[in-house]
Amino acid sequence: MMKKTLLINALIVTCGLGITASSFAHGGDVKQEDKQLKYFKNAGKMPVKTQLEQGVNAYFDDVVGSGDPQAPLSCGLFRIDKGNPLVYTYDYDDIKYVISGSILFNDGKQTVEGKKGDVLFFPKGAKITFSTKSAGLAWACGQRKLF
Repeated sequence: MMKKTLLINALIVTCGLGITASSFAHGGDVKQEDKQLKYFKNAGKMPVKTQLEQGVNAYFDDVVGSGDPQAPLSCGLFRIDKGNPLVYTYDYDDIKYVISGSILFNDGKQTVEGKKGDVLFFPKGAKITFSTKSAGLAWACGQRKLF
């Protein structure tokens, strides 16, 4: 299961520096007063380096998020490579769009192999096991603040 302490430590470190991981790596937080279009050319080719759990080849990096505290929205890239599965329980609604490769999603009742072009919805409270036969990349948008 994703170690929340790792996420909390990462948040403390990045907040202490006055930046978010996503603003450092990619596009960052879009403030409500900012009415300009944000463009991320070839976003699917951005590096995805932040490991979600030690010993699991699953990575996630935020690209952009809204600054609206009433309706937060954060989007980024999720990559998983062959190896140990990632088990994650969502505390927010999330959607993934598979960009390349394939990703196996299991909710304890069914296993779905998401392939390029597929969209999956994970409601708040869902416990999902992510794995792959080789590798997969997905665009993820969740109703949460930036990591």
